[in-house]
Amino acid sequence: MTRSIPRAFIVVVFMAASFGAAATAVAKSAKKGDAAPPAGASGPANACGCYSTGAGSCYCAKKGKCGCPGECEPKGCEEKRQKEIERQIAAETKKAAEADKKQRKASADAERASEKADEKAEKARQQKKQ
Repeated sequence: MTRSIPRAFIVVVFMAASFGAAATAVAKSAKKGDAAPPAGASGPANACGCYSTGAGSCYCAKKGKCGCPGECEPKGCEEKRQKEIERQIAAETKKAAEADKKQRKASADAERASEKADEKAEKARQQKKQ
């Protein structure tokens, strides 16, 4: 009997890890004095160096960084994050498949060894009868 890790579990683990890292980045405070907030900005810049306006739009500094999911971020951050999650899922799926394949091979080898031992024991019993 083989054990394999369900893909859904792998997805949940990596999504949790990804959002945990992002939450850590959000917790870091933004550097003060980098740039003056644009007109209409409500509040200070977030950890990514972006300001949000009351109308819901975002303004980001040229050196803005990713790490603020759900908040204002520079363009392309969500796509980068999604690609990284997909890469991690693919890597873990491949790793799980290889482990499953290895386990199946080991199980089959053990089964063959057991069958050979049974055959030898049967042959010895037959020779003993004669």
